[in-house]
Amino acid sequence: MSKTQKEKNLSAEELKEKKSNRKATLVFILFVAIVAPIIWFGMEYLAEESLISQTSINLNGKDIIIKFSEKTKGYTTKDSNTGVRESGTSHYGYFLELVDSTTHTAIQKLKFEAPVHNIPSMPKMVISANNTVWIICTTLSDFDPQDFVLKFSITDKTIKQLEFALDEKYHFREIEGNKLMLSNGTDFYRSYNPVFGGIYFDLDTEKIVDDRK
Repeated sequence: MSKTQKEKNLSAEELKEKKSNRKATLVFILFVAIVAPIIWFGMEYLAEESLISQTSINLNGKDIIIKFSEKTKGYTTKDSNTGVRESGTSHYGYFLELVDSTTHTAIQKLKFEAPVHNIPSMPKMVISANNTVWIICTTLSDFDPQDFVLKFSITDKTIKQLEFALDEKYHFREIEGNKLMLSNGTDFYRSYNPVFGGIYFDLDTEKIVDDRK
């Protein structure tokens, strides 16, 4: 039996109820589609931006301040069944900002997101010798690691995120100067030792070095 024939067999009251249910469903979907983004952006607007770190570099003979910050807002929820209250922090993104060191006016501000859901540690900003900006999140966990590395280019007026990825077998462990210490996912990790060496990613040359003995 076709859809049209089925609808003809329905009473007028049943057809009216069916149309009403469709309308209610459509209204609910539209409500969620409109209200949810408003709530999210409203919460983001009320969130607090806090400075993680900043550094000053000389770029083309001009001193530029680079600020790394994040936007967060604390929250408290109550379990309707147990009545237990839980507190946490909602994360609304990271920012890199270029500031003129003389006038202290903002040149550009770039928002970006972490590529992982659970951030294991506070990310760090490292500036390499060629003024490449690295945002690095390390982990010492071998179970479900959520570490990441993001790369940005910088000029005296613009900061831009670049494509960057290392082999997934590597985990990012520690930062020592211009070295990002790695483990290959199979060996037990040990801190880098000048005598016994280790595996690391050189942030200046952008090459992986394995000098283990």
